[in-house]
Formats: sequence, structure tokens, C-alpha cells
Amino acid sequence: MPPITYVFGHQRPDTDSICASLAYANLKRAAGEPGVIACRLGEVNKETQYALDYFNIDPPRLIKSVKPQVSDLNFNNNSKVYETDSVLKTMNLIINNPGRSVPVVDEDDKLIGIISLPDIIEAYTGSFRKDDLKKAETPYKNIIDILDARTMGHPQSDIVAGDVYANTELTEQSRLAPEDIVVVSVNSTLDKAFNSGARNIIISGVPIGYQVDVPDDFNGFIILSEASTFEVIRLLVQVVPVSAYVCHDNLEYFLTYETLDDVKKNMLDSSHDRFPVVDDEGTVLSSITKSSLLDYNRKKVILVDHNERTQSISGIEEAEITEVIDHHRIAEITTAAPLYLRIEPVGCTCTIITKMYHEKEIPIPRPIAGLLMSAILSDTLIFNSPTCTQADKDAVEELAEIAGVDPYIYGRDMIIAGSNLADMTPKEIIRTDRKIFTMGNYRVVISQINTGDYKGLFSLLDPLLSQMEADCINGGFDLAILIVSDVLIGGSELLVAGKARNLAKDAFGIEPGDISRFFPGMFSRKKQVVPPLMQAASS
Repeated sequence: MPPITYVFGHQRPDTDSICASLAYANLKRAAGEPGVIACRLGEVNKETQYALDYFNIDPPRLIKSVKPQVSDLNFNNNSKVYETDSVLKTMNLIINNPGRSVPVVDEDDKLIGIISLPDIIEAYTGSFRKDDLKKAETPYKNIIDILDARTMGHPQSDIVAGDVYANTELTEQSRLAPEDIVVVSVNSTLDKAFNSGARNIIISGVPIGYQVDVPDDFNGFIILSEASTFEVIRLLVQVVPVSAYVCHDNLEYFLTYETLDDVKKNMLDSSHDRFPVVDDEGTVLSSITKSSLLDYNRKKVILVDHNERTQSISGIEEAEITEVIDHHRIAEITTAAPLYLRIEPVGCTCTIITKMYHEKEIPIPRPIAGLLMSAILSDTLIFNSPTCTQADKDAVEELAEIAGVDPYIYGRDMIIAGSNLADMTPKEIIRTDRKIFTMGNYRVVISQINTGDYKGLFSLLDPLLSQMEADCINGGFDLAILIVSDVLIGGSELLVAGKARNLAKDAFGIEPGDISRFFPGMFSRKKQVVPPLMQAASS
């Protein structure tokens, strides 16, 4: 499986974030990196869904965190025993295994329990009873393996079904059941064992190459071992399967999707030293100890349409950022290693990605061209935003031809489809495209929604302002601003809430008694809203 790299935009993704992740992941895969996966950090808004549906593209995978998980560990211990494995095999594995315990699995490698040294010590300290192998449903395979034996014939079943007798216990008149086992030395009289009625004979002390004289009428199963009779009896104590000694209670294990932070906490509270790792289906993949948590691979990520930690995914500081493709100001993202950083002063990330397709001489498929065009039209508000550049317009002209659409008609329909305010709750409107900024000593949250339903805004002013005030209190924000942009009207309405309304007054002249104000030609949060606020905050 190729190494995975996740491509994603900012939280509460807009059309550029979603389309950029899809288009760039497609570019990377086409360039020979099959493990690059497009992702998103939030729900797809209605405008973006319109574009995805129009060009028949599924949304990216939703992810919530890139914190290190159990699946990121470098597994180096896959020791395990099957429930039918012998006590001796298990003992040897435990002795040579750090942590002094191993997981026990069924025939499908599914976890059924854990076994440790104290669990099986009874098999060595207790006396051997003739029905022990039968009660433990011991496989004949265990006997053959441990005695390193040769065989003649076949047992009636794979599992021991009878009692075990030493030849010295028998008399000429002894009659045993066919499923019983007799242990006899090659130097003893074998007739007594063969005539006992038992159909399973273990003959000890048989050198390799020695021919045992077997009666013609004996049609049972014979096991030939070089070991002495004493050694055979001693080893038979250890051929019983471990299933009888497995601990099923208080089973502690970890799933691959658990974070290492959670694993550390659980390990500290546990009395165990080693823990099985299982996948979603319960299959054992490895075992880990506390020291295993030091050896893991950071998740590789590519950021598109953002480069600020506050706008990115949970755990970003613990991931390896390999690339950043963006059109915003450079913020406080730091990396432990060099990376590919591409930031250009254009109106949309997808304009940059369009250039990169050309630079790598990779053709742009129609669905991808449609997504790239949709993002540029959205971010530039069909070229009305002051952030729009000639590069954005040139890209749309090319992409629209590939996609086979009129960009102006398509762009207007897309924006209107995603902005019927009457169908949205105040929370949905505010969080459609929301970004958080630190401006000096202030925490500011700025939301923006593009709409073709400007009149519908005024019936929602009071509930919108109430929600914004609540967000300030619950989120610890000093100022909340909502930008409602309408390309058909030709500007944006700014709604302001929070205790730092003085910033809005200094930046935009919105008086404390005003709840909103319309600004003709204002469409860009990045160029027309954030800079005046930052200047006001710094002064």
C-alpha cells in the first residue's frame, strides 16, 4: 500500500477549499503519487454541492484529526498464538517476548484473549492425568510437532478423544477403547500395546531409519519418536492447547484508529505491560508496549487554501506538512522540515492549481476543469471581488471551454443555488464560511456568505445578531462579523457583534448603535475586511 498523504482546505470549507483538495489530489496522483487523498474538514455547503453535483464528483473524505494514531506506529512484534497451539510452544514464545504475554487468536486471527506466564504455569506444576489430553481437546498435530515425530497411518480424528496409558500399566487381559493412546518403548514388548484394543500407539526411543515390526492386522495410528519414554510422558504434559488457560476477563487491547494520546493514558492506568492491536474486524495486527509509542510516523498532509493553524485540522502541529498551496497571507504555520510552499497573490487557490497542471503537462479532465472553474467563480464572486486578477479570468476562460459551460450563467446559478437564506438557520448562515483570526490582543471571527437573496437577509437580522453574540460568548471571541455579499446588488452588508465593536467603528465607520451597514463594491474578506480590522487592532 502506498504511503498516504492527505490534502485538505480549511475548517468550514468553502468551494475553493473543497475543489482545490479534489483537483490537487487528482494532479498528484496523475503525476505518480497514488497515495494522495482529497479530504475535507467540515460539511459541504450548498454552493459547493451544486458544483459537485453538476460535474458528477463525490465530495472528499471527511476527517476530523491528524493526530498520531495506533495505525501510525511502526509495528515490530506480531507474536501471537492460536488457541489450538500447545502449552510448550506458547511458553517458549512468552519467554522470548518482551512483556511476558502474547495475544491468543482463533483460526481467522481474531483476538479471543491474552495468555501470560502465570496463566500456564499450572500445566507444568500439576500432575499428568490420563484424560488431560482428551479434556483439553488436544490436536494430534501438537503431539507430532512437540515430539518431532514420524507417523504411520492416520488417526480416526484430528483431536485426541481417548485416555493415555503407559504400556507398563497394561496386562495381557487389558482391553482399551479404540480412541485410547498407549505409550510404549521400542525396547519393550510391543505386542501388549498392539493387542490392547487402542488404535493410537506412541513408540518411544525409535532411531531414525529403524523399522518397527507392526502386526498385519493393526490398522491404527502410530507415532514414532526418538525421545525416551520418560521424555515423551514429560512432553505430553505440554502438548495440551492453550485454550484452557486463556484469560478472557478484563481484556485490554487497542484499535488502530485510537490516538496515541488516549493509548498513553490507558497504558498508565493498566497493570499490563503488552497490549494487542486489532483492526475494526478484531484481527490482531501486532502487540505494543509503552516504548512502542516512541516509534511512529507523522501523518503527511498538504494544506490548500489556508496556512493558519487556527483554520486547520486538529493535530496539525503533530503532522508533517509537506506542501502548502494558498493565496492568502502567510500566517503562523511552522514546520519541522523543509516543504514546498506556493503562495500567489491571485483570487483563488484553484487558479494556482490550474497553472500547476500546465507546468506538469498533465491534461485537465472535464470534471476537474469544472471544479477549478467553480472555485474561481466563487472566490472572485464572478470577477467582482478586488482580489480577482487577470490570471483568474484567464483560467476561467480556459476551464469553461473544457467544461463546456458559460461561466457567467453557470456562476450566477451556482451562487444562487447555495444562498437561499430563507432555507438556512442563523447558525448555518454564519458557519457556511467562517474563519478565525488573531489580531493583536483580539480574537476575531469573520463569516461570509454569497447570496442572490439579499432581501431575505433583513427578516433574519435579529436572530443572526443573537447567534453572533452567543458565538462570541461561547467561543471566546471579541468581535464577530458577518459579510453578506450579493454580486447582483454589487456589494456586501456587514453585521457586527461582540464587545470589541470599536474595531468595526475604527475600520469601517460602523457606529456602536448600528447593527449593520451596506458597502458597495465590497466582496473580499481577505483584501477589504481583514486588513482594516488588523490596522484598527494594532492601533
